[in-house]
Amino acid sequence: MKLSVPDSSKRWLGLSLAAGSAGAGLWLAWHYPWQPGLACLLWLIVAVLGFVRWQVLPLLIPGLVPVLGFAPWTGWISFEELDLLVLAVAAGGYAALALGAKRGVELAPAWQRPLAWSGLSKLLLTLFCASLLLAIWRGVEQAGGWQFGWWQGYHEPMNSLRQGKSLWLVLLLLPLWRAAGASEPAAVQRWFGLAMLLALGGASLAALWERLAYTGLLNFSSDYRSTALFWEMHVGGAALDGCLALGLPFALLWVLRERRPWAFAAALGLLLLAGYAALTTFSRGVYLALPLGAGVCLLLLARQRRAAQLPAASRPAARRGLGLAVLLAFGLAAWPLFQAGGYRTLLALAGSALLMIFMPPLRLQQTRGQQLIVLLLALLAAALAAALSWLLALAVPKSAYVIDALVVLGGLWLAWWLRAGLPRHLSACLMAAAWFWSLACVAVVAGNWGGEQALQEALLPVLGLALGWAGLQLLPGTAAQLLAELPWRARSLLWTACLMLFAVVAALAGGAYIGDRMATGQRDLEGRFEHWRLARSLLDTPQDWLRGKGVGRVASPFLFVGPAAEQVGDYRLGESAQPPHLLLTSGKHVLGWGELFRVSQRIAAPRGEMQLTLKLRSASDVNLHLEVCEKHLLYNAECVVKNLPLQSQGGGWQTLQASLGQAPALGGRWWAPRFVVFSVALGSPASAVQIAELRLRDAAEPALLANSDFSRGMAHWFFSSDRHHLPWHIKSLGLHLLFEQGLLGLALGVTLVAAVLWRCSFGHARAHALAPALVGALTGFLIVGLFDSLVDAPRIAFLFYALLLLGLGLRSTRAPLPPSMK
Repeated sequence: MKLSVPDSSKRWLGLSLAAGSAGAGLWLAWHYPWQPGLACLLWLIVAVLGFVRWQVLPLLIPGLVPVLGFAPWTGWISFEELDLLVLAVAAGGYAALALGAKRGVELAPAWQRPLAWSGLSKLLLTLFCASLLLAIWRGVEQAGGWQFGWWQGYHEPMNSLRQGKSLWLVLLLLPLWRAAGASEPAAVQRWFGLAMLLALGGASLAALWERLAYTGLLNFSSDYRSTALFWEMHVGGAALDGCLALGLPFALLWVLRERRPWAFAAALGLLLLAGYAALTTFSRGVYLALPLGAGVCLLLLARQRRAAQLPAASRPAARRGLGLAVLLAFGLAAWPLFQAGGYRTLLALAGSALLMIFMPPLRLQQTRGQQLIVLLLALLAAALAAALSWLLALAVPKSAYVIDALVVLGGLWLAWWLRAGLPRHLSACLMAAAWFWSLACVAVVAGNWGGEQALQEALLPVLGLALGWAGLQLLPGTAAQLLAELPWRARSLLWTACLMLFAVVAALAGGAYIGDRMATGQRDLEGRFEHWRLARSLLDTPQDWLRGKGVGRVASPFLFVGPAAEQVGDYRLGESAQPPHLLLTSGKHVLGWGELFRVSQRIAAPRGEMQLTLKLRSASDVNLHLEVCEKHLLYNAECVVKNLPLQSQGGGWQTLQASLGQAPALGGRWWAPRFVVFSVALGSPASAVQIAELRLRDAAEPALLANSDFSRGMAHWFFSSDRHHLPWHIKSLGLHLLFEQGLLGLALGVTLVAAVLWRCSFGHARAHALAPALVGALTGFLIVGLFDSLVDAPRIAFLFYALLLLGLGLRSTRAPLPPSMK
């Protein structure tokens, strides 16, 4: 890389941006709550990588968003790790451009560059930025004026900066995206698409770990809703929902365009993983948004293929009809089979579906009579083998599962061996017998799990599948051949769809919670309408309606002027007082277990007797709630709880010692660890306490709590409202924009979104490879946003604005799609 001194105003501006980003980033890193020296070193390493790989790293940043939030450990909420990453990559990237890194790169012609914002787009974006900037200033003003603090909460001035910074972080990266696209037109498509896949995968894997650690993978009955690593959901919200809605269309696009077998398998795995994560949100908005977003993506992709005159599959309508028929048949069978034999039976049915979908064609030159004889012989052989399998399952425990696995694997091997076709009647008979036997093993597995009653209940759907398939083979025409003639990618997609359908059946039939959620839909919607009416009533003046209350001011009106049920707990940090202390208050509503306002810290798993030393004072008698629990974010597992009555004693400082008792075995398993959390809360409504010291020790460690005297502010401390969520959010994306930015901001935001959807659906970007996924992602996001605020979580707002600004400047180029994307 040949570098040079800046010789133009643009390059000097880039150097200024690099210097500003470096200064801000190193300043933030130096104040990082945990190991600031190490944080500065890591920041510098990322900045160097940003300098060397300025064409790649800025586009990959969205991929790290779901895993880059450590607030439950650090206590930081006004600033976070995403800010550090963006500033480091921006510092390195702008320095590379300013010092001439782009000079050695051959730039693409202007008509091939994928990013170009029109004058109208720039004007619209400028107006929205001005509206947001005004709303941030108004939010700070409403909070009492500007006052900097590292540890401010949701009702203080820094909250306006916290919630309003996401768009500015994306704007800081935008010129780097454009430069990357100018040097390599495919970079935006490749690296930004990969980033969205990484974001979806990171969120889904985190949800998978969370379920594995805290509930079990197949537990759909407990009212535990996945939050993944989105700490912003500590007061509720839909951060995970929004991330899944934004990422799933990109995974779908990858599946439909990928040609390499190993990558196609990875894409299918990601799709299944995301589907599981979506199920465990138990969010009705997600259940609606993901199919609709995927449907929009598929429609635009099909139109894109037609416009590009790409070769279409032969008999596409018949194949789609056949695929739907297969899904319907297995779906109808899955419901009674799951009720008869549980998850094991569904797994066996998945094996049978795999064998049928990848079976070679049975019918070549056979007559109708020969086909009938082959099927009858196969059915008879399978019945005898099934009887022997049942006897062996009765004699040897767990053997039913081994037999089923061997039959499916043997059938797949036979299908591979005979993949070119079945020229002999014996070959066709063997293949049909393997399929029938695998179905019989489904019933055997059900019987092994639930006894003879389950076996009898499973026989009917199994027999229905067997006879339906056999009848299809005997029908005239080509219906029976269509499935066997499908290419391997289409067959894999069909089997993946079957697996996702089985997962939905398991969630609906195997867990009461989804049913409860659906049953209470009408009541919850009425409650949401009432909440919206209350939020709208807080816009007091015409000025509020026109300009809004300000960014970050949603929760405060509920706290101070809302009804008692909406006035929740809060905290303030007395840093200037002596001694430094935490002022903790409780809400005025009924304080059940889930309604407590907790201040918490993640600790090492204690051992033996736990002793707590407290230094605190209160103007009135209060009840202090103390707990040590296995807990990720909102839901407690194993707990040790202590309720400590506290007498005011004239409001003076008191030093108390309390025993929390013996610590149970906490921490989970090594392959699915559970976090251990110490929490303090007030169990008496409308009360307050000042806490100057909290020291927790066990039999081995004299100090389990870091920053126990609050001398470092709220470092390592974190707060949550586990079940009482409505006062923290408006629960509507449109109403949230209205409340914060007024009618002007709402109109500009709607226009901005509409412009992006138009450009990528019918406008200049409609033929770009990312356009279908981008429109599908925004569609799903907006549907989730009908019932949740979404952009009040800064990391999700960052993803949303990244897609929005990318779509605003994305355009189709004359270069053809690469073969892997057709």
